[in-house]
Amino acid sequence: MNKVRAKKQFGQHFLNSKNVAEEIVKAINISSEDIIIEVGVGTGFLTEVILSKNPYHLYGVEIDKSVYDLIEEKFKDYKNFSLIKHDFLKINLYDIAKGHKIKLVGNLPYNVASLIIVNCVFYIDILERCVFMIQKEVAEKLIAKPKTKDYTFLSVFIQTFFNIDYIMSVPARFFTPPPKVTSAVVKISPKENIPIKDIKKYKNFISNIFQNRRKMLRTKIDEEILKQVNINSTSRAEELTFEDFIKLFEVINSDNR
Repeated sequence: MNKVRAKKQFGQHFLNSKNVAEEIVKAINISSEDIIIEVGVGTGFLTEVILSKNPYHLYGVEIDKSVYDLIEEKFKDYKNFSLIKHDFLKINLYDIAKGHKIKLVGNLPYNVASLIIVNCVFYIDILERCVFMIQKEVAEKLIAKPKTKDYTFLSVFIQTFFNIDYIMSVPARFFTPPPKVTSAVVKISPKENIPIKDIKKYKNFISNIFQNRRKMLRTKIDEEILKQVNINSTSRAEELTFEDFIKLFEVINSDNR
């Protein structure tokens, strides 16, 4: 393991705490029938703990070529482990799931954590749950409430589709090399009834509303539509709940305006 150096370009900080790894695995709640995908295998520290719980199959996705030999050697005796040598954001999870539900887990690279979480929404129909280690700052956005500084596009988009549980904060000393920020473990579970069918369109809608977030909504949306869904025309994006965004989106789309 000492031979493997974390690479800045991949946003790597390798977890070195067995207790934290155990807490992550506990949150995934592994059964012998589970198909699990680990985002970013790194040195295989978390991978080892996952495999100790004997899931049906664990797919480890890793972009860093320099760790491939290490991973393959370390887990060569595990028939229920496969290494996918690719960028997670460029793989199709449906091809791996093959009609089954999957669980996602990983110590996400800081530079793409938000992108990966947003990408999960597009696979919500096959996701059973996700447990991720991310920057605490990103975790706080995921659980943020309206009218707070942490409430952003990410808050609204993810809260529309998932229930988010903040599991624990993780200090920098539990990583090699230690990052400059505190991390956090979050559990993200799909909601049962999702009213949004066109996810891409909804994503763009929220994104547009949050541009110039301090501007009043009447500068972006017809006041008649705002009145129809009981939203004050002088409100701003950061004041709306995700339920408000859903109502607005549905009305605007049904009117084809």
